[in-house]
Amino acid sequence: MAEKNRKTDRPREAPRKLPCAANSQRSTKAELLEGRPLEETCFSELDLADCKLPELKGSNLLFDRVSFANCEIGSLNLFDARFVGCDLSNAVLRRFHATRVEFVDCKLIGMSAFACRWDDVLLDHCDGRFAQLGEGRLRRCEIRSSQLREAGLVRVTLEATKLTEVVLRQADLAETRLAGVDLSACDIEGILLRIEDLRGAIVTAGQAMELARLLEVVIK
Repeated sequence: MAEKNRKTDRPREAPRKLPCAANSQRSTKAELLEGRPLEETCFSELDLADCKLPELKGSNLLFDRVSFANCEIGSLNLFDARFVGCDLSNAVLRRFHATRVEFVDCKLIGMSAFACRWDDVLLDHCDGRFAQLGEGRLRRCEIRSSQLREAGLVRVTLEATKLTEVVLRQADLAETRLAGVDLSACDIEGILLRIEDLRGAIVTAGQAMELARLLEVVIK
């Protein structure tokens, strides 16, 4: 049991052996649309907006300023990948399994990744307003300095996941257990959840006053 706990509590692991944008061969939009497994590839300044991809899978990948806006991907399975300055607004990402994947300065507005399975995933300075991650599982993930305002986070499993300076205003976290989750550096005004989901969460005194509304009490 102790060994299991050590594995769960270890820090998020960064992607391994990412290609260098300056030295890697640039791949084309056609290669992405083919749906073949990808490896050690860099995609830069491509526009796949409104495209439908049956599958996208691979490892050791770099996506630099690639637009997946309004894309529909039937199956997404990535290992050791980084998205920098990419646009995934309103993308529908089905069966999204990610291991050691980073999203940096990305637009995720309205992105749907229902029932995603993420391990060691980072969202850093991302705009994920209205994103839908319901029934997802986030294990050893990290979300920092990002917008998740009015996001759908219903029945999400958070395992050793860190949230730092995340805007969760009016986000729906109903049936998402927050035991051990530190929300003290987050904006949780108007957050939607059940009182039992809060048990064990870490909050500031000011946040506790905000959350008192869930108890339907009047504080004088």
